[in-house]
Amino acid sequence: MFELGQKHFPSIVSKRTWRDDKEQFDFLDRLAQLSDRVAPYSATSVVIACLALAAGTVLRLIGLGQSDLMFVAYLPSILATGLLAGIPAAVGVTVVSTLIIWLFFTPPHLHAASLPHGMLMGFVMYLIAAMFTIYFAHCCRLVLRRLNERSRTNELLTMELQHRNRNIFTIIEAIVCKTLSADPENANKIYGRIRSIMYANDLLTGEKPQLLTLRGLLLQAFEPHGADRMVAKGSDVFIEPDTARNLILLINELVTNAAKYGALSNGAGRVLVNWRQREGSVTLHWKEFGGPNVTAMNKQGFGSQLIAACTKALSGGMQSEFSGNGFACSLTFPVTSLRRAA
Repeated sequence: MFELGQKHFPSIVSKRTWRDDKEQFDFLDRLAQLSDRVAPYSATSVVIACLALAAGTVLRLIGLGQSDLMFVAYLPSILATGLLAGIPAAVGVTVVSTLIIWLFFTPPHLHAASLPHGMLMGFVMYLIAAMFTIYFAHCCRLVLRRLNERSRTNELLTMELQHRNRNIFTIIEAIVCKTLSADPENANKIYGRIRSIMYANDLLTGEKPQLLTLRGLLLQAFEPHGADRMVAKGSDVFIEPDTARNLILLINELVTNAAKYGALSNGAGRVLVNWRQREGSVTLHWKEFGGPNVTAMNKQGFGSQLIAACTKALSGGMQSEFSGNGFACSLTFPVTSLRRAA
């Protein structure tokens, strides 16, 4: 139970952080950050251009006897330079690569000889292809920079919302403390519900994902109504953070509906929840009993839409049944590298 002035939650979070201590970064995130940090005309852009030129020259040397690689070998270098270092560096790579091809790979070597018509057309086509490549790289660079900027803005907004939410919950706790100072038992119940909601919000918006357990998520969702209102059967399994975020919303919505219309709306109802792990997926069965009769609503409300959206986000499937014995549903969803909890 919750103690007044203390913060206690069911055992939800594993002591091991997501993927242990090995921090993983998405390749596109790294690319966007690098592209955002490198400014045109900077020393870093010159280094990138030189490395790209060297890589293109190596590719050209590998295909020394193949005339079709005379120009093509440098196009990836131009693309990479334009993407990471901007238009000026990409133009520089184009000019220097043209000179390298002319002086070192066009017979007679090391002589600024007049070019035959066919070779001259090859250079012209190469410059045209380079222009389109630079433009395409510039557009991609802009997209990456905008995505990186929006990502930073979203992080700031998330941090601000977290801060405001904590302030709101603190104010509510202070109001409850003064209003129910003579009734600590009910105050503890309200504290428990408030902190349960706050903890769910932290799980949804936390910066450092952690491994969670399915049983723990269920206990957290049922805590405001009493853990004894749930009968849970199944081996504990680790749930990955991305999956857990959608499961939190889905389970909390099921619990909310049960509290409004189903087994948790009275003092005698219970919810039986059992699950099985089978070949990288989990099947969860939800069965309410001891509550009032329930019927399907003709109009789909926001809660039903939220459950459907979460199910789709989980790449899973859900079947629901309304009967006189209580609401029941079955949810199946895949989980990557699912491991049993110790």
